[in-house]
Amino acid sequence: MRLYELLQAYDFDEVMPIIVDMFPGTGKFRPQLQQAWNILTGMRPVDSKKEIRYKIMKGANADEQYIGAEDRDFDTTWEVIIGKNLVRERGVDLNDAELIANCLVNICLIGRHPKVFDEAYRILSTPDR
Repeated sequence: MRLYELLQAYDFDEVMPIIVDMFPGTGKFRPQLQQAWNILTGMRPVDSKKEIRYKIMKGANADEQYIGAEDRDFDTTWEVIIGKNLVRERGVDLNDAELIANCLVNICLIGRHPKVFDEAYRILSTPDR
């Protein structure tokens, strides 16, 4: 399924509580994340043959593992990101809403955002303010 299709299947209010659960402390960034959501759901996607591949990844220590996608999967414009296909490798137990939540945060922090998101990005990338 393409990311933009999954975005259309949910409302921001369904996804925000999941973001807060996945990334403690993000509740204070609700306005910025809501702005990103509104921009993304209003964009025309650029079809891409590339994927956002969620897999089990090794942590900093040899015995640590987590589920995620490579940063490079999000290192492009937002229009291209939402045109990518989402893939879950074996062992990935994230549901669709959890995928969307994780993608939204990664898009905001890694993706090449539109100029209209500059101020929100500044706030998100300097959270100690």
